Amino acid sequence: MNQAQQDITNTIIDYIKQHADEVSVTEHSNFVTEGLLDSFAILSLIMTLESEFSIKFTPIELADSSLQVVGGLAAAASAKMTSN
Repeated sequence: MNQAQQDITNTIIDYIKQHADEVSVTEHSNFVTEGLLDSFAILSLIMTLESEFSIKFTPIELADSSLQVVGGLAAAASAKMTSN
């Protein structure tokens, strides 16, 4: 994992911990199926990542179920940073 991906992973984990009560979150956590974030919080997380890391996700990209996992979302965001 490169430094950018680690920074994004930490941002996602910190965000989830701020919006969920007393949870254990790792890069393998699925924040959708585990109910860690509601739909509004997920949208807000995506907007936070887009703003903080100067990236954009398309609606089609967000439909990918691998982005429901902390590590998958971090990897996708990191890849977008390197492609810009």
